[in-house]
Amino acid sequence: MGTAADVEAKLRSRLANGTHVPGQQLPSERTIGRLDTSRNTVRLAPTRLIADGSIRPEHGRRYFVCEPRRADPPVQRWKMKSSGLVLEGPLFDVEQRQLSSSAGQQKQSYIARSPASVSTAVLDVDDRLLMIWRQHEATGTGSWDLPCGPVEEGEDLVAAAARTTKTLTGVSPARLQHVIGFQPLADLADARQELFVGWSDLATPISTRSRGEYTAEWIGLAELPALIAEGSSRHP
Repeated sequence: MGTAADVEAKLRSRLANGTHVPGQQLPSERTIGRLDTSRNTVRLAPTRLIADGSIRPEHGRRYFVCEPRRADPPVQRWKMKSSGLVLEGPLFDVEQRQLSSSAGQQKQSYIARSPASVSTAVLDVDDRLLMIWRQHEATGTGSWDLPCGPVEEGEDLVAAAARTTKTLTGVSPARLQHVIGFQPLADLADARQELFVGWSDLATPISTRSRGEYTAEWIGLAELPALIAEGSSRHP
């Protein structure tokens, strides 16, 4: 039985030898896999290629080859010599790492690790953005945020964005496109975030959906600058 690693290696080989070029759509899942490879296994394979910028997802389960990455600049690099788990929690772990630099320096650091998460900016036909107001336990304050949530183990990123938005707001976004993946606290945490954009084709206003801990509303784009200036909205 073929594994996700086998399918990933096959895709990377095709990208390296020019079988698939930048801007080209990858073959269907059935074509990528083998007869003895399950469809769920094939769906796991693109995850690492999306994370490192080799391919991007668009319109459901379609994938396109990205332009080659710019070479990393020649700065001092740190390599992990050893690591150990010092705290294991339901939402994140804390790992102690021993690092060595390319110049021979040594240091110790603590890194918080959590599953990747997805945020989705959904617009409707009236140029309104779907947002959630929620209170934050850590700060005791509230803010308007994009629908966001963790990616479940083995879950496709596009599927995670659609599921999270539907669960939190009741809205099923259409034509989801991946915008960017980033590490907001790269020196402190390994907690990658993936940003998607999508659209809702509903022609009528959607009523506020209250869940007690948060509430979802459509907010006009013209209102966002004032909300940001007041500190009532965080940048995604």
